[in-house]
Amino acid sequence: MTRLIIFIILVLALDFYALQSFRSVVRNPWVTYGYVAISIAVFGNMVYQGYTLDRSSGVNSGFYLAFAVFVLVYVPKLILLVFMFGEDVFRLFEAGVNYFVSKSDESSALFSSRRKFIGQLALGIAAIPFISILYGITKGKYNFKVLKYTLEFDDLPAAFEGYQVTQISDIHSGSFDNKEKIEYAVDLVNDKLPM
Repeated sequence: MTRLIIFIILVLALDFYALQSFRSVVRNPWVTYGYVAISIAVFGNMVYQGYTLDRSSGVNSGFYLAFAVFVLVYVPKLILLVFMFGEDVFRLFEAGVNYFVSKSDESSALFSSRRKFIGQLALGIAAIPFISILYGITKGKYNFKVLKYTLEFDDLPAAFEGYQVTQISDIHSGSFDNKEKIEYAVDLVNDKLPM
């Protein structure tokens, strides 16, 4: 229970900071309300699914879906936070230098325009993992591929001549929600093996 409370506090603090950064870029209050509503719904669903998860029942598709949507929404926010935190640290340092050295207030307009530019850049870069994760959740989880490679070694013992190794990697449990797709993947691997 303590870990859940720490997780909730940490995510809410980071989400509040991300909201302040988002509001510096997007001035439309309805977009901001939508952002907050989506954040509350996704986070609330993740907490609910995690709290009610029955680990003894095996695969829980509700939890996996909630986790996937949580990652989809919060990984781009982390990218946004990195950019905006860096900008805030730079602004704090620059404001301190201006206060003690020049004591001029000319840079306030520059601060807001630069912050908006950094925010727009951060949102653009944060869109990359958002699109990648969205593709992985919807299409990529069933994009099975079989790749065949022939390896040659000068010092390979003769006993290994013609020896074949099959490696299956990058299996994600979210792909196990469709039995036919998993059977297709197994058949795809088996069809490539020599009989």
